[in-house]
Amino acid sequence: MTEESSPIGTVRPWKFTEVLDGVFRTLRTNLRSVWMVCGTFIGLGTFFLYFSIYQLESSQGGIYFAPYDTPLSSSHPEEWMSLVISGMLYILSRWFLGPLAGASVVGITRGFLRREAAVSVKQAFRLAVRFGGRTLATMLLKWLLIMVAAIVPLVPGLWVGWAGWWQVASVLLFPGSLVSLGLLVFFNIRFFLAAPVILEENIAYWGALKRSWGLTRWSFWRTFGLLFLLTLILYVFNMLPSLAQLLLMIPAEMFLPLEWFWMANLVQAFFMSVLTALLAAPIWIMATLVYFERRARKEGLDLFRETSRLEESAP
Repeated sequence: MTEESSPIGTVRPWKFTEVLDGVFRTLRTNLRSVWMVCGTFIGLGTFFLYFSIYQLESSQGGIYFAPYDTPLSSSHPEEWMSLVISGMLYILSRWFLGPLAGASVVGITRGFLRREAAVSVKQAFRLAVRFGGRTLATMLLKWLLIMVAAIVPLVPGLWVGWAGWWQVASVLLFPGSLVSLGLLVFFNIRFFLAAPVILEENIAYWGALKRSWGLTRWSFWRTFGLLFLLTLILYVFNMLPSLAQLLLMIPAEMFLPLEWFWMANLVQAFFMSVLTALLAAPIWIMATLVYFERRARKEGLDLFRETSRLEESAP
């Protein structure tokens, strides 16, 4: 059953640019809490992945100046094993801990829209504990449905290929791949608002996905455009850590002996993990803003809240 939510202030239909601006204003207001939550749940796996990559590169004799001693595929098996393990840890943290961070970020954004005080770090982690389980289960269900829908168009080509007719299979797989990509984008947009539904309406799992599907009806291209622009902006920001890595590693390779490279790798892995973890938050923030914006457009949410407030304050 839908749980009645507390007032959220002056939510109204926003312009395209207002939604994007709201993402970064929310992030700026609650930067410390968002950073701590995302860094804890997502940054750990990212840290080990980057550290393993840098250690493997350093073991070859350097990244920028020193030539590689031996081919990557035939040297330093312990670094390769560390890379595989850290890669698995990264995937698990993204899949199973990322939704916990997302639940917290959605709760923080909801508080921002209600014009409440900035959420403390302790409160942010409480949000992750309270809503993380249902958010995780709903996100796993979401991606299961999306992957099934994306695989179906590939089945004819794969079936023909397994039968040994690979030339025919390639003809079928190309359009099947395009359809698969389109379905992946389409279902991801339609299920995009599931997490805010969980926190605001106390609906989870299949019900949250159905609710998101209904809210995004007739707004696919608007939501797609918002996500596309936000992705471009985050891509530009993601280039800054790479530039910082370059500025760090060039003097490290010039002045540090090879056996001390692990210290520079440790620093840059920490730096990269902290920044890349923070870049996961804007997607969840946008989902929350779009959720309330869609409710304001489709259901007059702000009018309902204001009417309730006036009725409560009337003598």
